[in-house]
Amino acid sequence: MPTPSETISSLHTKVVDAAKGYEEAREIGRRANVGDLCDELRKTHMSHAHELAGLLLERGERPDSDGSFMSVVHKVVLNVRFALTADEKSLLPGLRDGEKRILEAYDDALRECEIAGRDVKKAEVEVLKKQRESVVANIGKIDAMQEASGQSSGQAPA
Repeated sequence: MPTPSETISSLHTKVVDAAKGYEEAREIGRRANVGDLCDELRKTHMSHAHELAGLLLERGERPDSDGSFMSVVHKVVLNVRFALTADEKSLLPGLRDGEKRILEAYDDALRECEIAGRDVKKAEVEVLKKQRESVVANIGKIDAMQEASGQSSGQAPA
C-alpha cells in the first residue's frame, strides 16, 4: 500500500503530465475555441499541480515538476490525431479521455487516502475532492463542445 505522500506524488505527476499535454493541444487547436478550452484546462491543471506540490512540501517531500514520459506520449498522440483529421474538433474525444483518466486518478488517490486513514490530513482530502470536482466540470465543458459540434461523448461525467 502506498504512503499518502506516494499517493499525492503520483497524482501530482499525472496532473503535471496533463498540463503539459494541454500546452501542446492548445498549439494544435488554436482555432475554433478548442485552443481556448485547452488553455483553460492547462491552467486548471497547473493550478492543481501547484496545490498538490504544496501538500507534498508540507509533508517534507520534494515534488517533481517534470512529469513523466506520458507527457511525451500525449504529445505524439495529439499530433497524430490532428495530422490524420486536420480538424481541431477531432481533439475533443482525446481531451475527454484524458480528463476521464485524470478523474480516475483522483478517485484512486481518494481511495488510497481513505485506506491510509489518520495518516492523511482532512485538508489534503478536501483539496483532492475540490480538484476532482473541477475535473468533472472540465468533462462537462468538453461534452458541451462536442454536442455543439455534432459529436457525441457517449458517456456522462462521473
